[in-house]
Amino acid sequence: MKGKMRWSVKVIVGLLVVIFLLLPFSFMGEHEFSGNVTEVSKYPLGKTVFAGESVVDESKIDKYPIVTNIDYLFNRLKVFDFSSVFISISTGVVPLPVYEFSSSGISDSGVATGFSGPGILTEENNKLIVKPPDNFVWGYKTPYTVAVKTEDGINIVEENKTVKFVGKDDINNNTIPHKYVSGEVVESWFNQSNVGDNLTLDYGLSDFSDNRTFIKPDEIKEFFGESVLNYTYYYPSSSPVMVYEANYTEFNVTDAYTYLGSYPQYNDANRAYNAKQFAKAWNGTIIPPNSTSSGIDIVDFAVSSDPKAPGGGASHGVCPPARTLRSIALAIGLSLPKGMNGDHDAVNFGVNPGSGIKVTNSLDYPIKIIMWTEGEGTGMIIHAKMIEMVPTDVNINNTNSSLINDSNT
Repeated sequence: MKGKMRWSVKVIVGLLVVIFLLLPFSFMGEHEFSGNVTEVSKYPLGKTVFAGESVVDESKIDKYPIVTNIDYLFNRLKVFDFSSVFISISTGVVPLPVYEFSSSGISDSGVATGFSGPGILTEENNKLIVKPPDNFVWGYKTPYTVAVKTEDGINIVEENKTVKFVGKDDINNNTIPHKYVSGEVVESWFNQSNVGDNLTLDYGLSDFSDNRTFIKPDEIKEFFGESVLNYTYYYPSSSPVMVYEANYTEFNVTDAYTYLGSYPQYNDANRAYNAKQFAKAWNGTIIPPNSTSSGIDIVDFAVSSDPKAPGGGASHGVCPPARTLRSIALAIGLSLPKGMNGDHDAVNFGVNPGSGIKVTNSLDYPIKIIMWTEGEGTGMIIHAKMIEMVPTDVNINNTNSSLINDSNT
């Protein structure tokens, strides 16, 4: 052990001797970066990166004579980067210092640093920087993998490129992505569709609040975790998906409740089931500011006979929970949810109570809808709560938040 330590000391001393020998020939030259930062970036701007990840492509950095840039060797020795010192001495050149073309969030060795969570690689004034995530980051569920029907099979298309062809007799779960639709469903669609028709097989996330680039389906869990992947799965295409949230406080702005009641002519058992399904569809829905969302897409509702309804049937039992949703939305100043009306029978005919109703958040911060049921049968109580998610460093008295209105009532 002592021998290794003595060897390390000798190496450091040797390097220092070399540097001091070169020092008389050094002009301590300064070189300014004159290119575009995208030329030295390891990734396209907008890429999601994490602390500890290298973001600079060293092979693209300009090199300069070592004798005019001895300061580079000193800086590398300070951080015990002996490999860079050895390479520079052996080649006689040093790279342009990273600080010449970077700013915040990037170390002098080109590594993202100084933040937690999914950062974003970008630039300001031709300086490469890594920004930490905002308190809230959200994107929108967007089709990524698409099946396009041909005469004798399907082309599987991603980013406008055909990545695979599957013959019509080979369509099954082993040959196609089947997270959202099974091979059996795709086969049925193929038999009923026309050449050129398409069917979405998988989704990514795009149009982010902080302008980060598209996140592919297999990156969602890697970058943002399984809960975000699950949320993306359950909500319809184009829905906003909160991928990151930190340093905020939840305020219970308003709540409401109602009773299911009895309407035996519409089958009270079906009504009780539908009330629970409605609450399940909307519970946990997060809507970012200036965004619109529905409840989850994969929820079925029982249909009861109703001669007044188009087609002779309707999903009765969804109106009591819909009234509570309408109540908490209007109470904080939001508009009447799309697909609903102001009557006792609050859900319009023909509207899916989960994915068909749309709530628009016109407030400054994200809102979260919480819904649940208590009890069983016609005596069931349906609860709804509206929560506003506000950054902890925000003075709510200086915002247009609904919290101001709530506190003044």
